[in-house]
Amino acid sequence: MYDNQYFKTFCIMHQIKQSDIADLLEKSKSTVHRKNKDLGFTQKEIIKLHDTYEIPFEVFFHDKDSDEEPI
Repeated sequence: MYDNQYFKTFCIMHQIKQSDIADLLEKSKSTVHRKNKDLGFTQKEIIKLHDTYEIPFEVFFHDKDSDEEPI
């Protein structure tokens, strides 16, 4: 099962705010919060976030049941 803990951690470490993401994706902060909570970003949004903030794709798809360390 995928979770978004590493995405949240990446954003905190790189000082990326939900309001920054909302502006980039042209969504409300409320929508971004919901997407972040449920990891409901679309493929297009993930690519846009990756291109803008250099977020590794692996961060979006971390398997919480895996023993593998994140990148």
